[in-house]
Amino acid sequence: MSQKLSPRIQQFFPNVNASLVIILFVGALTVGPRMLNIDGDLPRHLLMGKVVLGTGVAPTQEIFSYPYANKSYVPHEWLAGVIYYALFYLLGLNGVVLLASGLIAGSFGVIYSEVLQEKHRKIPPFLLIMLGASVTSIHWVARPHLFTMLFLATWLVLVDRLSRGVSVKFWVFPALMLLWANIHAEFISGFLVLVAYLGGWVWQYMFTRATLAFERVKKFMIVTILSFTVSLLNPTGFRIWDTVVGYINNRYLMARIVETRPPDFARAEYWPLLILLGISVLFLFIKRGEFTPAHFFLMTGFGMMSLVSARNSHLFGIVAPFILCMAIQERGSIGPINKIEEMVTKMEGQITGYFWPIIVTIVVSALLLAYPLKEFNRFEPAVFPVDAVQWLENHPQSGRMFNAFDWGGYILFRLWPNQSVFIESQTDLSGELTQKYETVITLNDGWQDIFREYNITWAIIPPKWDLARELAAEGWETAYQDQTAIIFVKK
Repeated sequence: MSQKLSPRIQQFFPNVNASLVIILFVGALTVGPRMLNIDGDLPRHLLMGKVVLGTGVAPTQEIFSYPYANKSYVPHEWLAGVIYYALFYLLGLNGVVLLASGLIAGSFGVIYSEVLQEKHRKIPPFLLIMLGASVTSIHWVARPHLFTMLFLATWLVLVDRLSRGVSVKFWVFPALMLLWANIHAEFISGFLVLVAYLGGWVWQYMFTRATLAFERVKKFMIVTILSFTVSLLNPTGFRIWDTVVGYINNRYLMARIVETRPPDFARAEYWPLLILLGISVLFLFIKRGEFTPAHFFLMTGFGMMSLVSARNSHLFGIVAPFILCMAIQERGSIGPINKIEEMVTKMEGQITGYFWPIIVTIVVSALLLAYPLKEFNRFEPAVFPVDAVQWLENHPQSGRMFNAFDWGGYILFRLWPNQSVFIESQTDLSGELTQKYETVITLNDGWQDIFREYNITWAIIPPKWDLARELAAEGWETAYQDQTAIIFVKK
C-alpha cells in the first residue's frame, strides 16, 4: 500500500490545473526578451500610460506624430498603457514581463478550470489547451492583446454558462466589457461570441424545430444591450467602433502589416495553428452530435478569421480548445490515456495545493528577474536604436525627423515631448501616412517631395537601408552611426 503524503506536504504539490498555469507562466517568463523586442508597440503604450497618469486624461488629439499633429485621435488602448506603465514604474521591464506572463497563463487556466468542473477527464483537455497555448505563442508579445486573451477566455466561460441556464449575474458582463473596451480594440470578439450563441438558437428553432428557450434568449439580449452600452463609455464614445471597424476594412493597411496577412503554413511557428485547425475540422465531423450550432458558428467563425489574418490566431487558440474540451465525452478514451487518467486521479487524491504553487512560482520568478538577471529583460540595442537615442539625449537635433516605423514608439518613449516622430505603430489608421512612408523607404518617385513637404531636416534609420546610401549621396552629413542606426543631418 502506498504511503499517503502528510497534509503539510500535500499543499505544496500542484494539481493538474495549477501545473498547467505554472508551466505556461514559467514558459512565458523564459521568452521575456522576445516579448519586449518584437516591435515598437510596447514603448509607445508605456508612454501613453505615462501621459494619462501624468495628465489624468487620455488624449483625443494626436500628440506624438507631427504629420497628424492636433488631428482627432481615438485612444482605444489607453487603459492597457496605464496598467503596463504602472508595472514598469514599480518593477521596470521585469514587471511588464511578469504581467504579460500572468495574463497568458491565466487565460488558459480559466478555460481548464471550467472544463474540469464540467468533465471528469483531465489529460485530453490538458493536451488540447496546451496546443491552444502553442498556437497563441507566436503572439506572446507584451501588448494589449494579451488582456484580450484573458477577457475572451472569461467571456466564453460566462456566456457558455448563461447558454446552459447556469446562473450568472448580469452585472459581470458590462463590468468586463467596460474594462475590455478601454484596454484593447478586440473587445469586438466578445460580441462575436454573443452573436454565435444567438445565431445558434435561431438555427435550432428554424431548422431543427427545437423549442426556443425564450427566457435564455431574453437574458442574452439584455447582456448584449448592456455590454454594447458600456462599450461607449470610453474617451471618444461611439467613434471607437468606427475606428476599429474602419481599420479592419482598410485593405491597404491589412496588406502591408505582416501580422494581418494570412498565416504562412510553410513557417514552423504556424504549424500548431494548422494542427488545431485540422483537429477542429475532424472533431466537428466525427463528433458533430456533441456540438451545438453555436459551437459550430464559434469554431467556424474564429477559424476563418485566423485563416484570413494571422493576427487572429490568438483568438482561435482560446476559442477552439474550450469548445473542443467541452464536447469531449467523459468515457470512451484510448486505453493508455485511461491509465494515465487513473494515475493522475489517484495522485490528485493526495494533493490539496492549488494557490501555493502558483504564489511560490510568481514570487521566485519575480526575485529571479529583479536581482540576478535584472538585465535579462531589456530593449535590445540590436533591435532598437538604444545607443543612438542615448546620443540624441545628449545631442538633441532641431527640426523635423524622419524615422524607421518600428522605432517610432521607442524614440517617443525616450525623447517625447521634446521630440515628435514622423510615424509610429499607433498613428496611421487611414493608410495615408504609411503610403508616404513606404514611398520614402523604397525611394519611389516623389520621395524627396515628401521630405520637402514636411520640412524634414534629419533622419534616424538603419544604416543598411537604400535610403541611407541615397541620403549620403545627396550630401546629408552623418552625425552618428553604430551597427543598428545612423543619424543623418541635412546641410
